[in-house]
Formats: sequence, structure tokens, C-alpha cells
Amino acid sequence: MAQLSERYGLFYFFAQSCGACEVMSPIVQSVASTWHIAVRAISTDGGPSRHFPNYTVETNQRARMGLTARVTPAVVLFDSATQTAIPIGYGIIAADELMERIFLLTQRKAGSDY
Repeated sequence: MAQLSERYGLFYFFAQSCGACEVMSPIVQSVASTWHIAVRAISTDGGPSRHFPNYTVETNQRARMGLTARVTPAVVLFDSATQTAIPIGYGIIAADELMERIFLLTQRKAGSDY
């Protein structure tokens, strides 16, 4: 997991008006800081996040990544080597589950069984 930041980053889609996002934001922040993974926080409603003060307002980033789900919160793993967005999960995910999903998705070839 320690080498992940060299190749992967996270996109975190949130909304200021989203209660689940208030729960999920510190989880994403904690996992990312523990493993030194960069996070690009994207506000879907234009509102700020106290956990991600350097957020970006959504301007079709999901569509450009080929993602169709418009659910918040959403965590997406981005592989800089292949320029691929890999959805990790939607809604509230426990920190250990989030780490396990990231680990599995970065250690397995796409399409393989887990």
C-alpha cells in the first residue's frame, strides 16, 4: 500500500448538502493521509467541505472519466499509468473496507476474480 501514491490517486465526489458526505469525508481524508494518496475532492453542488478546503466544483469530471453514476459520496481510484478511473464505492464505506477495496483493485488485473 505504501507505493500506491506513485501511481494512484483518488477522486472524491461530495456535496455540501449531503449528510452521508459529512460522515464519509473524514474517512476518505484519514485513509488518504495514512497511505499518502492524493485526493482531488469534487463538490457536486458547489458548496465547500471543511475536510477538503481545496476542492474543485464539478464541471463534468465524472462524464469525462466515463462514469455514469451520479451518487454522492463517491470514491473513484485513478490510475495515472493507464489513465483509467475505477469506481471504489458509493455511500458510506468504513475505513478498513475502503483500504481493502483500494488494495484489491490495485493488486489484481482488471477482470480477474477476487
